[in-house]
Amino acid sequence: MQGTGYPDAVIEDFASVLVRDEMHYESLLGYLETQSQRLLPLLQPYHGLRSLLVEVVYHIFRLRHAQKIDLIEKNLSSLEGIVKLAQANAPLWIFSLNHDVLIECLATRYGVPLHSGFSSGIATFPRRNASGAKIGELRAETLTEAQLAAGMIFPQSRSYGINLLKVHGSLDVFTFRDGKDFAKLLPDEPTVRSIIDMLRVAQEELIYVDPKRPSPVKTTNEITYADDEGVMQFLGRSLVTGTHKFYNHSGQILPINFLKQFRSAINFVSTLICIGYGFGDLHINQMLLSWLEQRADRRFEIVSPKASIPQFLLHLSPQVTVVPKAASDYLAALP
Repeated sequence: MQGTGYPDAVIEDFASVLVRDEMHYESLLGYLETQSQRLLPLLQPYHGLRSLLVEVVYHIFRLRHAQKIDLIEKNLSSLEGIVKLAQANAPLWIFSLNHDVLIECLATRYGVPLHSGFSSGIATFPRRNASGAKIGELRAETLTEAQLAAGMIFPQSRSYGINLLKVHGSLDVFTFRDGKDFAKLLPDEPTVRSIIDMLRVAQEELIYVDPKRPSPVKTTNEITYADDEGVMQFLGRSLVTGTHKFYNHSGQILPINFLKQFRSAINFVSTLICIGYGFGDLHINQMLLSWLEQRADRRFEIVSPKASIPQFLLHLSPQVTVVPKAASDYLAALP
């Protein structure tokens, strides 16, 4: 209706599944991915609608952070057990499939060094007001395409801190330099509020103003901004979501090398504690299976009030422990 270019057939098809209660957002995106392959003449409209919906998901997650910042600050204490794990493991590896910045907030709150595998290089992006005048800068750690291919660099043994690898992208990670390199936003101050506010800054103050247009330029699932020379540039949102993660036809921009980094880094771990994962990603399940099968002394703990050993790990039951607790109770009980 607003001239966004999606054929009625595509809109009506998506509306028919949007009302199905059993389909969550990842399955809805997976449906669009599947339809784009079944109906090749409509491939571009399906991809376009999928990109638009990924952007919607991004903003839902971003606004949950912004609107619930007081709750986040108040309830970080329920995750303090992760700090104890970091003290007992040097370093503590955290492999996250989530897009939020709660681990970053936790590390900042308790003064735990955090490393995300990005280089020491720093990029700066001009912050601008509504008229396009520069009002400051937003800083970011960088990771080049070559550095990612060679392997992300994390501190190794006897180094206190958290090594955080976000396999499915993050609210604060973007592609830039023609989509080849990566930037992870840095807060202005080492505070929880500053970590969350940088998401707002990226959305509201990285802009490109065209005098011929009534509002800043907008592109789907990207932040369009003017660099220091006033040239239009793009930050691509990194969220990997949907059913067909890391498949060529999924339409995501995060490369498979992030998944390869997980395959490599998990070998630094002898005991893996699984919190909040429902075993719905086949590519992750395969890596967990391979990791457990390689060595008999590896241990896998599943923390969930209703958890059971998943079918694909039943033959490795002696190595798997189910802890029927909520995550907060489990973390609170750690010595």
